[in-house]
Amino acid sequence: MIDIKSLTFSRATHVIHQDLNQALNMNESVLLTGPNGSGKSTLIQLIGGLLKPNSGTIEIDGLDISKLSAKRQAALRSIAPQRRSFTLAFTVEQVLHFLPKSMRIKDNSFIIEKLALQDLLHKKVTELSIGQQERVSLALALSQEANYYLLDEPFSAQDQASTERILEIITELGKSKGVLVISHNQDAITNNFDRVISLA
Repeated sequence: MIDIKSLTFSRATHVIHQDLNQALNMNESVLLTGPNGSGKSTLIQLIGGLLKPNSGTIEIDGLDISKLSAKRQAALRSIAPQRRSFTLAFTVEQVLHFLPKSMRIKDNSFIIEKLALQDLLHKKVTELSIGQQERVSLALALSQEANYYLLDEPFSAQDQASTERILEIITELGKSKGVLVISHNQDAITNNFDRVISLA
């Protein structure tokens, strides 16, 4: 379980989260919604250890992430950011091998197939469209072995077919992992999740 307890976070004088309590369980997919500025991406960054709360704790499987090394945190959760910049001309296949073998799932062929990356593996990621780059970024995060997956706007720049394939992956992952997804397209996809967390 990812257990968020009495979390408070602010930037300068702007309070983004105040005494927030939430949880993400294994074997469930959760949609995180809320208006712009409600702190959705900030919450994922806090869970990912990229930001530090002013107060409160975040535990993953009973472990306080503030006391864990970056490597230990990475073994517990994987993050697909809203935007990942690809500036070097690696091929898609090379990008998907950025992770050390010890951190990768045994077989990511299901992910590559569902994200329609088979024909792009030998193309340079810098030459792909924004939507294709977003799918590569998602594939990289999903290829990491973890108990929890935090996906920030995974449907961004995707057509209907790609969105449906990504939802299929999320549904499959939710059978054995914990999946937290941010999306502005909530009305069309809510029924694909076990529950919804709405931030004010």
